[in-house]
Amino acid sequence: MSKPARSRKPARLTPAKVRLAAEIREQLRAQGGAAHRDVVIGRILQRRGVHGEAAERTRRALLSAFELHAHPEPGSGAPHLFDLPFGPDSYRWALDEPVRPAVF
Repeated sequence: MSKPARSRKPARLTPAKVRLAAEIREQLRAQGGAAHRDVVIGRILQRRGVHGEAAERTRRALLSAFELHAHPEPGSGAPHLFDLPFGPDSYRWALDEPVRPAVF
C-alpha cells in the first residue's frame, strides 16, 4: 500500500526570499559562478555570524530560496536565477547567467 501524496504548499516570493536569493547570487559570483551548496551556505552563515538554531533556520531558508529561484512555478513571480548544472540530485549550485568580470 502506497502513502498518499503530500500536498505541498506552493512556494511564494517574499521580500525575505528576494534578499536570500541576492545573498546566494553574491556568493556564487564570488565563487566564479558555481560552488557546492554547503560552501555557499557556510559562507553566508559565517558572514552573518549565526550559529545553532538560527543557523539551521537560515540554512533551510536559503535552501528554500534557492529552490524557488531554480525552479520557479508559473505565477510565483520568482525569476529563474539559479541552476543545478549536474542534474536535479546535484549539490552544485550555479548562476543561471554567465558571470561577467567586474569593471572597475
